[in-house]
Amino acid sequence: MIPLQVKLWGVRVLVIGGIAFLCSLADSGIPAFAFALAWGPNGIFLAAFMRGALHLPRFLEPVHPIEPVLYHWSGVGLVKRLVATRFWPMLMGFAPSPKPTSRRELLDRTELTTKGAEICHGATFVLALSISLVCVAVDQISAAVWILVFNIALNGYPVMLQRSNRWRIHQIRANALNKSLERTRAE
Repeated sequence: MIPLQVKLWGVRVLVIGGIAFLCSLADSGIPAFAFALAWGPNGIFLAAFMRGALHLPRFLEPVHPIEPVLYHWSGVGLVKRLVATRFWPMLMGFAPSPKPTSRRELLDRTELTTKGAEICHGATFVLALSISLVCVAVDQISAAVWILVFNIALNGYPVMLQRSNRWRIHQIRANALNKSLERTRAE
């Protein structure tokens, strides 16, 4: 059996090799620049979120019932299958979180994590989208397309996934509250 650390580094090397391959296909360094632009700022935004400096805007706080349906149609389920594993946080350099002691703790931690990821990916999405629009304005269409493709894959889909997850958390909490109210009424 291959040790987990070897697998982690193998995936990292494959990603770097894939980006190098894309650069050779494009005959330029634009794909590497686009990847760095679409992924790199997430760390800065994560640090700002952890310090309490970044919050979701009020209009993004509620998740509307139609959103998970639309996200499902756009293929978010595939992204969820890729990142909803214990392997993904370790690939990103995070230690696995300790097991929760209660269902409430699990839901609270998951909601905080989803909000953090949504904020970081959303802020990076806006930044990269702005830069791709600048590229279009200065007639660098190839760079704009590469940035947009990486931006959608690395930030757009994660935002949709986190919003779907938050909807599910809200549904679980609402069901638990309804059951609790039914029990107290029955008594």
